[in-house]
Amino acid sequence: MPVEEIFERLKLFLEKNIGSSVCVRSHDDSLLRRVRDVIGHLTKEYLIFEEPSIDDVREAEQFLFTASSDDVKAALFHRFERSSIEAINAFLKTLEEPPVYSLIVLTCVKFRDLPQTVRSRVKVFDLFVPEDFYNGLREKIPIEPDLILSLCKADFDVAAHVKEKGVVAEQVQFEPSSFFSIFKVERFGPEGKIKALLMLNDLFKRFANGEIDDKKFAEIYTNSIEQTKKIDLNQALVQISSLCEVLLEYNGVKDLSVYKWFNSVLKNKLLNFNGQLTLANLLIKLRRSAKR
Repeated sequence: MPVEEIFERLKLFLEKNIGSSVCVRSHDDSLLRRVRDVIGHLTKEYLIFEEPSIDDVREAEQFLFTASSDDVKAALFHRFERSSIEAINAFLKTLEEPPVYSLIVLTCVKFRDLPQTVRSRVKVFDLFVPEDFYNGLREKIPIEPDLILSLCKADFDVAAHVKEKGVVAEQVQFEPSSFFSIFKVERFGPEGKIKALLMLNDLFKRFANGEIDDKKFAEIYTNSIEQTKKIDLNQALVQISSLCEVLLEYNGVKDLSVYKWFNSVLKNKLLNFNGQLTLANLLIKLRRSAKR
């Protein structure tokens, strides 16, 4: 099935459920971000909220319950499972009985993290890309195909880039200055993600092979901190944590506590945290995971 057909199916699903609350779920955050484009083809009157707060919920309700100059009004709540419980509870009545001319769309990666009170109030659409689409990418990936395919399956923006342009065959090694220079760009795009993942994979292999002793590890950390003075470290750590999850799953790491730690960085990306300490912990967790 062509990817365009997947979004056309979603458009038809949303059109049929105007006056309802729906949840679009997928394991791929970047795929879910394309839901806004589908909504944009349905109506000109829509609002988008990222990991909505209780103030966002109140703004959405005020918006939805005013008359529409278009056929429909829509409110999109991206990653609703990351909302506070106060925001979720405040929105339950509207979820259950939205205005007849409105459309409420939640997106989520972890549907089970939504309270049952939400799950019971929404109609569900599973947004996924067929496996044969990813299999067709393999011939365009001359280096570490299984690893990069894992990234494609976790990040549709990367998959779309590989389908269009392929992957440059280039062996890379982890070195702090070249690694963190990737994050100096204004937009951390698919090419940067692929290169950063390959570098992290090289570091993981060197940890696993025992090539990095305590002294070398300390040098890597010290050099990394020096390089991060030129970038937004906290924002880079969010991106790196996402890539580390892909890397660890690819390498068969099953320690749930490690994934919970990386997820805590991703969930708190809008909050302040100690970047240097977080970077140290990230490297330690990669090293320990590689040695198991």
